[in-house]
Amino acid sequence: MKHKKIRINWDDLEAAFDNPNEELVYYLDLVEGHVVLEGEGEEDDFDEDDEHYDTSPPAPSAPPADNTRLYIDRLTNDTKLDWIRGFLADTDDLAQEFVAKLEAALQSDTPAQGVIEVMRETPEGKDRWYVYRSDCLHDLIQAWLQKNEITPTDDPPWSDSTD
Repeated sequence: MKHKKIRINWDDLEAAFDNPNEELVYYLDLVEGHVVLEGEGEEDDFDEDDEHYDTSPPAPSAPPADNTRLYIDRLTNDTKLDWIRGFLADTDDLAQEFVAKLEAALQSDTPAQGVIEVMRETPEGKDRWYVYRSDCLHDLIQAWLQKNEITPTDDPPWSDSTD
């Protein structure tokens, strides 16, 4: 099947994948390439004067029947925790105390909260984590686009032009 070519609003697509608000549902408009937001609190996430955003009532997480919008999968806590494990495995020059605290947080009853607390205590590690996390998020977006056979008309701002 031929990939659909559309111009994507990269900032909005990245925000949609990364937004933890479970009351919001995001779709990629397959005609215009912008992100459509549905759900309670949507007026807080995008400008009210932008006519491109759908303001219809909240919808279930299933895609609409019109086939012009594609549901954007929510980033799960399990995925985020897997990324933390990958971060620890891929980065061998982190301070041992930081690594030990993160490993302990991952083994706790509330690993997501534990990881957040460790990051708050260690700014250097937190900065490195956010760079790693950003790369993981971008890889996830690229895989999602490929899986759904969407070809952007322009490269994402985070890619280098030598790819």
